[in-house]
Amino acid sequence: MRVQASPFVTRKHHIPDPCDDGDGYCWVSVILLPDARNGTHSDEAIMLFVIRKCKDGQTAMTHQPLHGLGDHCISLPVKWNTPRQNLRTVRHQAAVLASWWLVQVRQNRVTLDQEMIFDNRTMGEFKNMLDVIPHEWENPEYSG
Repeated sequence: MRVQASPFVTRKHHIPDPCDDGDGYCWVSVILLPDARNGTHSDEAIMLFVIRKCKDGQTAMTHQPLHGLGDHCISLPVKWNTPRQNLRTVRHQAAVLASWWLVQVRQNRVTLDQEMIFDNRTMGEFKNMLDVIPHEWENPEYSG
């Protein structure tokens, strides 16, 4: 399966997400408040907001992540089990995944790449952040 950079970063590496053309995945996206940009909200506060929006059903379902396109949101990959999967179940799965990421943030294992989430996505020859391959992925010793 091909991968792309997620908005979650360890101290050294971007964490891979499934590529948006990967079969069997949909993306549950939560649009963040404009005042959350520029580091005004902690990663923990942003993830708590994402969890609440997933639980409240205030999400968008898309075929690609929106966090690298300048839409000021976080998109979570959810395995799409059947063509008629209940949307409530999909949102619940996204809330569970966001809760797992919240634990990782609280334990200082990951941070949010707020530049990817909030900044302009036009970068040289790349039309958006999802086209950028993190430099560490090109190292042979990187195992994902």
